[in-house]
Amino acid sequence: MGGHTAMKMTWLVVLDPINNLISKTDTSLAIIKQARSCGIAVDTATIADLYFETRASVLATDKNGREYTRPLADYTLILMRKEPPYDLAFHYSTQLLSLAGTMVVNSPSALRDFNEKLIALPFIEFMPPTLVSSNPGVIGEFLSRFEEGVVKSLDSFQGKSVQKIKPTDQETVISITEGGEKPIMVQKFMDRVYQGDKRVIMLGDKFLGAALRKPKKGYHANFANSDAIKTELTEKEQNILSLLGPWMLKQGIHFSGLDFIGEQLTEINITCPTGIVQISELDGRKLDEEIVDYFVNLTSSRSA
Repeated sequence: MGGHTAMKMTWLVVLDPINNLISKTDTSLAIIKQARSCGIAVDTATIADLYFETRASVLATDKNGREYTRPLADYTLILMRKEPPYDLAFHYSTQLLSLAGTMVVNSPSALRDFNEKLIALPFIEFMPPTLVSSNPGVIGEFLSRFEEGVVKSLDSFQGKSVQKIKPTDQETVISITEGGEKPIMVQKFMDRVYQGDKRVIMLGDKFLGAALRKPKKGYHANFANSDAIKTELTEKEQNILSLLGPWMLKQGIHFSGLDFIGEQLTEINITCPTGIVQISELDGRKLDEEIVDYFVNLTSSRSA
C-alpha cells in the first residue's frame, strides 16, 4: 500500500459507543487501529452524532478524544459499522449517510434495501428449507414437515432471537410473531450446527477468510459463545461465493459475513460483519491489513 496515499486520507467509522466494545476481539477496532498505523486519520461517531444542517455532517471524535463538527463530504471514506438491531434510528442514519457526498461502506441504500435475514432469499436454492411469514397457521404447517425448526426475528443479531422449536410449539410462534403481526424467518433445524456454523468473510467480491464456530453448549453458534476453529471452504461453498460475490459488489456491499451450516447458506451479514481477529489468529494472517489496503486502493482508484 502506498503510505503517501494513505496519509492523505481521512476516514469516519460510525459504530456503537466504543466503551462498550471488546478491544481484543472487535473487528471495527482492529480496522481503526490498523488504518491509524498506516497514517490514515480516523474519526469515530455513533449514529446519534450524524446530523443535517445545510449539508450532512457529524459531531466526530478524533484519535485524541477531541470532538469537532465536520461535513461528511470531507471524508475519503465512511465505514458504517453500527450493529443491529435495524430500527428507525438506524434507518434514518442511512438516509443521512446517503447525503454524505463521499463513499460509504456498506452502501446506505443496500443497508436499507436488504434486511440481513431476507437478503439471502434470492439465493434460496443454496439455503435450508426456509419460510418468512407472520401467520401462525402458515408457520405451523411449514414446521409440521420437520422434526424441529428454528425461528428468528428479522431484526436481531448474534443469534439473540434464534429459538429451536417443535412443530407443536404454537405458543412460541404466537409470541415471536406478536400474535401474527410480525414476520419472522423459520428454517428447518440442522443438526450440523452442533459441529459448527461457518462464518465466511467477503471483501469486495472475493473470499477473505473463514472460521468454524462450534457452540460450547447448545446450538447458538457465534463468536461470543463458540470455539473458533480453523476451516476451509468446500467446493460447493466456493461455487456459491462465486455467484454471490459479484451480486453483492453490484449492490455496493464491500464487506460482508456469510453464514453456512453444512454447506447451506443461512444468513448474509452486511451491517457489522465480525470475525477478522479470530480468523487472523487461526490462519496466521493479518486480515485488518488486507481490509485497510483494499479500501485505500478502492478510494484511490475512485478519486482518480
